[in-house]
Amino acid sequence: MPPDPYRTSHPARSFLRRSLERQDIAANRYHDHRLGAEIVNIVVGGCVVSDDPNVIVTTTLGSCVAACLYDPVAGIGGMNHFLLPDAGLDTLSLASRYGSAAMEQLINRLLSATARRERLRAKIFGGANVNLMTLPGSNIGERNVEFVMEYLATEGIPTLSWDVGGSTPRAVRFFPTTGRSQRRLIGGETLRDVARSESSFIEHLRRSEIEGEVELF
Repeated sequence: MPPDPYRTSHPARSFLRRSLERQDIAANRYHDHRLGAEIVNIVVGGCVVSDDPNVIVTTTLGSCVAACLYDPVAGIGGMNHFLLPDAGLDTLSLASRYGSAAMEQLINRLLSATARRERLRAKIFGGANVNLMTLPGSNIGERNVEFVMEYLATEGIPTLSWDVGGSTPRAVRFFPTTGRSQRRLIGGETLRDVARSESSFIEHLRRSEIEGEVELF
């Protein structure tokens, strides 16, 4: 059996690491001395993939959903963060195919590094009902959760765990090389900030024209 490329020398891993970092979207990196780790925080539209054991990917979720995918053998994983699902007949959903684009991007980035779809595993977070401005007749958080679960099932990627729904935002930490995750519920003024931010983004989409086949934010 040929050697696993993820078990080769440090220079090879360093090259891969730099390549993965160059593809990160909507991410802010900083060193947390207390945790002794590099924190990569993503916002709406973000996508990060890493094989660095010193990296922790974080995000804050209201009705948004974050999919955390990882390959436990190769020691590589990533997280995305999307606000709207891919299904529905209303104009806003049709204008905003973000869920599908976010999932496709994350999966393709992982497969470009490992080429081993059968080893991918998923954890799902978010989908709370926190919006001040919801779409008519629907709950955005619930629709997001339904979308991502169906998407992963169709792709044949097992979802090992999920923490979704409710009415409280979540702060999430994901350790991409091991798949370990941590979740903290947040409230108070932060809850209102999350709801206002998501509602503002939805209103921006309502005023925006549809452009192109795939939109990323």
